Amino acid sequence: MGIHWFSKKQTQEQQTLGLILPGGGARNAYQVGVLKAVSELIAAKQPSPFPVVTGTSAGSLNAGMIASRSMDLHDGLERLLGMWENLQMDMVVRTDAKSSTSTAARWVWSFASGSSDSQPDSVLDNTPLRSLIENHINLARMRQCIQSGHLRALGITASSYARGASLTYFEGQEDLQSWERTRRFGVPARLGVDHFMASIAIPVVFPAVKINNEHHGDGSMRESAPLSPALHLGANKLLIISVRNPQTEYDPRNTQAKYPNVGFVAGYMFDTLFMDRLDSDIERLKRINSVLVQAKQVTFRHNDSVLRPVDFLVISPSVDIREIVAKHVKRFPRSMRILLSGLGAMTKEGRPLTSYLLFDSNFAQDLIELGYNDGVAQREKLQELLEL
Repeated sequence: MGIHWFSKKQTQEQQTLGLILPGGGARNAYQVGVLKAVSELIAAKQPSPFPVVTGTSAGSLNAGMIASRSMDLHDGLERLLGMWENLQMDMVVRTDAKSSTSTAARWVWSFASGSSDSQPDSVLDNTPLRSLIENHINLARMRQCIQSGHLRALGITASSYARGASLTYFEGQEDLQSWERTRRFGVPARLGVDHFMASIAIPVVFPAVKINNEHHGDGSMRESAPLSPALHLGANKLLIISVRNPQTEYDPRNTQAKYPNVGFVAGYMFDTLFMDRLDSDIERLKRINSVLVQAKQVTFRHNDSVLRPVDFLVISPSVDIREIVAKHVKRFPRSMRILLSGLGAMTKEGRPLTSYLLFDSNFAQDLIELGYNDGVAQREKLQELLEL
């Protein structure tokens, strides 16, 4: 299991715990299992221990549901479990043969004719996802949590195609301020379904979403510092739930490597898109913590920023999710199996891609179980982070 841990008790300021839920498509069911393990450390009917919640891509769905039920963590978790354990592909994308055939025909005609006018907006139609969000994320209740003080902020990250920048739209307490860094902005907003749709708009796969006269795509694309939004929103310690096993399958002795097919390349791109920047940002945070501790400084001010040691715990899968998805690939609807087979994604090399796209209850339940077991294995570190 990938466990990163840093703890240095801060006694001079109130501890504000931030929950960071990065993107990962269907893999985000793993986060629900870890949160289930967390909930067992919290008494029934008690508030969520996460005043700051940030989410990106499919992680934004989990973030929205936890934030909107901040007054009762168990209630939020039960609803989150209910969504993932009953999830079907047609609740996320249109899977009927007519839709798939029509989209494929338009792509073929667009390439054959050299015209972009007939080009479809995306490979998949995720119109059903809007209804899923509307039915499960109660933004009115989220605002009640803010007013009651149980929630400091919810941040949802998307990428602006016009600006070429990462935008974290946030809603929270009145003292929160916007921020601006290199190609990274914090934007106060009244969050709506479009912000979640934008955050999960995987390029080419799902259509872009227009907000404030800007088209947006998946938040992972420009998110060079995934931990930053939670810190800007007031968190000073973090629980980060990753969805990638840190181990690699690469064997340099393998001299029979196959030429990468389209499915493999697409999975590689997804892996890079969703996870590489998170790992880099965690490494950066560890270095900053180490420097400050060795320098025996509690804080270090640079321009308008204050650097300080940040307690954090990262939990990531103890098992390679690519191995789990191999048991479930046949659960793709027939129309999608045909499409994915044409890309070479139904082979072993295509497992990374299918693991991000298989929104299926059986696959989700396996990931929830894995996340729960990994969370239980880190019970002591979780208790220390939660100060229980």
